[in-house]
Amino acid sequence: MSMMQENIDSGNASFESYRQRITNFSNEFEFGVFIFLLRKSIWILMLLLLLGGAIGYFYLRYTPKVYLSQSVLQLNVTNQAADILNVSYCFNGSDELKSEVELMRSPLMIKKTLGVMNTSVGYFTKGQILDDNKYGSNSFVVYDIEIRDSSIIGNKFFLETKNDKFWLTTEEGKKKLSPDFGQEEKVDLEKFSFKIKLISLAQFKEEMRSDRIYFVFQTPKLLMQEINAGLDINVMNPGAKTIEIKLKHKNPKFATDFVNSLIGEYDKYSLAKKSTSSDNVVEFIRIQKDSVENRLKENERMIQVFQKDNDLKGTSGLSSAYLNQLSSLEDNLATHEIEAAVLSQLECEVKDFNVNTKIEEIIPVLIGRSFESTLQSLIVSLKNSVDERNSLLNNVTLENNKVKLLDRQIQLQIELILKAITVVGKQNNARRKSIIEQINLLESQLFSLPEKELELTRLNRILSINNKYYTILLEKETEYRLSTAGITTQNVVLNAAEINLSPISPSKSIVYIVTLLSVALIFVIFVLTKYILHDKITTLNEITKLSHASIGILGIVPNYQSKIPVSQLIIDKSPKSLISEAFRSVRTNLQFLSNFDGPKTLGITSTISGEGKTFVALNLAGIIAYSGKKVVVLDLDMRKPKIHLGFGVENLQGMSTLLIGKDSIDQCIRKSSLENLDFITAGPIPPNPSELILNGKIFNIIDKLKESYDMVIIDNPPVGLVTDGIPIIKAVDYPIYIFRSEYSRKNFVQNVDRLINENGISKLSAILNGVDAQRKGYGGYYGYGYGYGYGYGYGGGSYGGYYTEEEDTSRWGRFKKFFRKNK
Repeated sequence: MSMMQENIDSGNASFESYRQRITNFSNEFEFGVFIFLLRKSIWILMLLLLLGGAIGYFYLRYTPKVYLSQSVLQLNVTNQAADILNVSYCFNGSDELKSEVELMRSPLMIKKTLGVMNTSVGYFTKGQILDDNKYGSNSFVVYDIEIRDSSIIGNKFFLETKNDKFWLTTEEGKKKLSPDFGQEEKVDLEKFSFKIKLISLAQFKEEMRSDRIYFVFQTPKLLMQEINAGLDINVMNPGAKTIEIKLKHKNPKFATDFVNSLIGEYDKYSLAKKSTSSDNVVEFIRIQKDSVENRLKENERMIQVFQKDNDLKGTSGLSSAYLNQLSSLEDNLATHEIEAAVLSQLECEVKDFNVNTKIEEIIPVLIGRSFESTLQSLIVSLKNSVDERNSLLNNVTLENNKVKLLDRQIQLQIELILKAITVVGKQNNARRKSIIEQINLLESQLFSLPEKELELTRLNRILSINNKYYTILLEKETEYRLSTAGITTQNVVLNAAEINLSPISPSKSIVYIVTLLSVALIFVIFVLTKYILHDKITTLNEITKLSHASIGILGIVPNYQSKIPVSQLIIDKSPKSLISEAFRSVRTNLQFLSNFDGPKTLGITSTISGEGKTFVALNLAGIIAYSGKKVVVLDLDMRKPKIHLGFGVENLQGMSTLLIGKDSIDQCIRKSSLENLDFITAGPIPPNPSELILNGKIFNIIDKLKESYDMVIIDNPPVGLVTDGIPIIKAVDYPIYIFRSEYSRKNFVQNVDRLINENGISKLSAILNGVDAQRKGYGGYYGYGYGYGYGYGYGGGSYGGYYTEEEDTSRWGRFKKFFRKNK
């Protein structure tokens, strides 16, 4: 139960520590630790770069390439004949440009374009991952096609060949769909028939070797979705009447052909649409002209019969003044009669108007009429409303509120036009009535003429009226026929679509830039996360800060560059190395803890095993022995003894046999290879080490040893696991606590605080073991240990001539050094 409670307490402590680090992250950001973790994680960055590069490469390799083809078209529809005749023909503006854009992107124009491009059969090669559209570069052609069942549209038919024979298979290649057939041989299957002809035998053989070849029967409807996804048509400059046409497609030639064909089909359709309205007017005039021509023939026959019956030769006796007035009035009456007929036709057109009516067919009816300016503005406004409605229906349904609003607006505009026609018609009828009254008045004045002459005059006047009416119609017919012939589309292709073999997607530069940025972001997030989760002691500064400067600092012990056997004495092997200088600095700093004369005791402990307390104990003992002091090392860590391993001896007797009185001190003391340095191993591991240490005999043994040695160094058990070593640490002259860089956790400092506060160990000092002094720039962050602890003023990694071990300068040696430096 107590163990479970300890685990809960430990978990709570870790959580509180993590929460505290998150809370103080912005206020206590340690740049040195962050750089240290950054450099330590360089291998993660290299791995991410390799992974990102691989992802970018495979993305570029297996993502379908998209090509862009574009063209700029300037609209300029003119009617040269209408200009010569001074007849207003069409209206322009940004609204018309938008209408033309909608026309170009409409399904109607796309279907027309695909129809002239011969896309009824699609040719492809199937790779391991991607399929390649071979439009424009196909090695064979399928022709003379007869499709009897539309269900085959869109199916893939794979072509296989052997010994100049062909056959069709399914995608899996397991099912044979046709018998063997030769080139240009008619193949008649149940649902369709066709022939195949090779265009390039060499290319065909090459494709058959590397990929599988197949073809697909296509319809414009099947290709519509693919085209719409990549087609982009916009007004580029309303003032210049320019339109930009773009198409993104996986095949660059298809994109180019489509853009150019779309412009061509638009020109044809635009010309035909604008010619239709003039044709309607010409047809109307033709019908009226035929009717008047029949009346003229009848009038001429009646005059001839009358003259023959009455032996009259003409009307020379009539007053020329009356005739001139009547001629002028009859001209005006003929004009108003035509306008009345035009108004009647226009009223019928408007009454039958719906949203599908081509307004361009109504506008020409008004051309040259006295009421043109009155009605044309109303009809133009109606056209704009219809165009806006049609444009809106490309994105919404008929139930949309805005569409319904436009429908009501269009209906109101139609009613307004009909009312205007009625008003104009009444005005025209009034003018006609006035002219007729004037004609009747002149006719009444002619009653005084002889009866036969009067009758002949009347017949000639009717002939004259019909003749003038016919002449006017003939002139208008000629004008509109010239107008129809003069309609041309002078649209100018400012920038023709050309084949672009450089794909716009995926872009290598963008992919690699995004990859690098992603790698950098992931790496920084990883290091920041590692920094936030980092709960290991790295520097002496952290110990000082976490303990609020309540723990004294003796110094640091750097990492040894070579592999060290367990807890081995090394200062005698490298007396001038950096690590030996570190222990000399610690030995010097011990004087500040206690400077009395006589033999002294030194106790070393740590929180957990593995922090290097035995290693520090042995080498600190060795460096003190170098100064001429007699030193003995006691191994009290009887649960996990290591002193005997450090000196390479057996552990048959030692502190455990000494404490139970089995052996004497003289029997247990052993000599080391270093002069003035002796040691006592832990002895056989006892079942009750705590009772042996706490039975009081240990202090008698220490006192006895102090009679023969200047320094008694005691390697205690880790106090974070057991409490055996606390009495010893409390009693010694130099209590030392070992932390290991990048191994000991930050909450271990709290254990030291507890020792100091609860046991009154005020002289307790710390040593940071395992410091990587090779890190240039970060070594300065250990400044507390170098400056205060050593007193030599070393910069990080600069040994000042003390480190004399032979350095491996080979390529493998430099690599190992780089790896140790950045691991």
